[in-house]
Amino acid sequence: MLDRVEHLPRDQSQPFYKRFYMQILQHVLAVVADSSQVHVAGLTYYAEVLCRLFKACEFLITVPLNDENPKQSNVDYIYEYIASIFVQHFTNLTEAQIRVIIKGFFSFNTDQGGMRNHLRDFLVQIKEFNGEDTSDLFLEEREAEIQAVQAKKNAVP
Repeated sequence: MLDRVEHLPRDQSQPFYKRFYMQILQHVLAVVADSSQVHVAGLTYYAEVLCRLFKACEFLITVPLNDENPKQSNVDYIYEYIASIFVQHFTNLTEAQIRVIIKGFFSFNTDQGGMRNHLRDFLVQIKEFNGEDTSDLFLEEREAEIQAVQAKKNAVP
């Protein structure tokens, strides 16, 4: 869906972003932060979606998303919005940790591998506080590594 919107004419894409972007972002972040959901689709999928969302905010959305202060940049608005949500929901994280997490979402928005690693770091911080096992956050890479080794082994005559 985000790919389609990205390629729409500006007079169609901007109203879509204005109406739905914040809702989509909020729901995606809620699912990503839910430790029971991440392993369902995998970190790579969520990293791709987050890259698209944060890249759209930084490079594609020109309509103001903040109705209360339309002069505020969308990046600043989203930064503040996410920070307020994270402060409420992740009481174990310091303001500095939250700042780094959000800055990373913007910084890695063109680097899916970097976003995946950044997302994993964020989830580890959340899970460790809750006393949850974090090993499932590395399953995707481990499976890929095993497949590569098996393929290499099968290729040897």
